[in-house]
Amino acid sequence: MKKLLLITGDLATGKSTFAGQLARRYGVHVFYKDTFKEILGDTIGFSSREENLKLSVASAALMRMVFSEFCGLGEDLILESNFRQAELELLHEIADRHGYEVLTVALRGDLQVLHERFLHRLYHEDRHVVHACGGFEDLENFRAYVLGQRDLQIPGEHLELSADTFDYQEDEGVLARLDRFMGREGHVCALHLDR
Repeated sequence: MKKLLLITGDLATGKSTFAGQLARRYGVHVFYKDTFKEILGDTIGFSSREENLKLSVASAALMRMVFSEFCGLGEDLILESNFRQAELELLHEIADRHGYEVLTVALRGDLQVLHERFLHRLYHEDRHVVHACGGFEDLENFRAYVLGQRDLQIPGEHLELSADTFDYQEDEGVLARLDRFMGREGHVCALHLDR
C-alpha cells in the first residue's frame, strides 16, 4: 500500500528539518507548506496579519491539490505543515480515495523552550519575511496560538513525540517505527543529519 507520512505539530519543533531527513532516508518526495507560502508571499505580497493568514490558507489548499495530483504517480510521499483539523481530514479523504495508508507524526514541546527557539530563528536565522508576521514574539501570543493548535483530533494512526530537544530525530525507536510504516525495515537510504 502507498504511504503518506504527515509531519505536523507546534511551532519551532523542527518539523521541516525532520521531514527533509525522512525524505532522504526513504528516498521519497516531500512538500513543505512553508515553501508554498513563501512563493505566494513573494508573488502576491501581504500587508497585514489577516493577509498573511490568507496566504496560509491558500498554501494548504495548494498542498492538497499537489497531493491529489501526486496520487496518480502511485508513490509514497511526505507532507509537512502545522496542519489544522479540517486540513488533516481533507488529506485523509484524498488518501482514502487513492489507496494511501497515513501516519501522522505530531511534534510537541515545552512552550518556553519552543518560544526561545522561535525567537532565535526569527532574529538569528535567515527566515523568510512571510514567517515574521504572526506577532509571536510575545510569549503569551505564542502560547495562545500553540495551545489553540493542540486541540487537533488527529484522524487515524498517529505518533506524538517530544521536541523539547531534537533527540527524536535520531531516536532509534522512533526511526524503527517509521521504517516499519514506510515498509523500509532493513533497507533505508543514508540519513544525514543537518541541523
